Amino acid sequence: MIPGKDYVGLGVGALIIRDRRVLMLLRSDACRNNAGLWTIPGGMVEPYERLEDAVKRETAEEVGLNITSAKFIGVSDRVFEEQHWVSILYYCETSGEPLNLEPQKHYKLEWHDLRSLPDNITAPSRDAIDLFLVSK
Repeated sequence: MIPGKDYVGLGVGALIIRDRRVLMLLRSDACRNNAGLWTIPGGMVEPYERLEDAVKRETAEEVGLNITSAKFIGVSDRVFEEQHWVSILYYCETSGEPLNLEPQKHYKLEWHDLRSLPDNITAPSRDAIDLFLVSK
């Protein structure tokens, strides 16, 4: 059984913002979906894993940051590339400096100004940014 295809996949996303810039990763062709698009850190929730634990784990695995605060900001329910994913989105405060710890999955890591974001952003990441901006 394949998450997102055989059943609805459950994911989490970490919106990390410093100085009006959002941390994003450029997905590589090795990713199961959204190759070539910018995304916030995050990923699939494992069985029996609490959502906040999943966002902390995924953020540490992908960019090496420790989440010091995770605040729920919304849900993204998206169907794309013949897949269905629900992502639980968090605004996260972190400590440390980010690194691209999964270069096979992400071509690069960059901070993007909230006022001039790239056009090629994953839908859940766009949802997280929009929810954050509306709340401010």
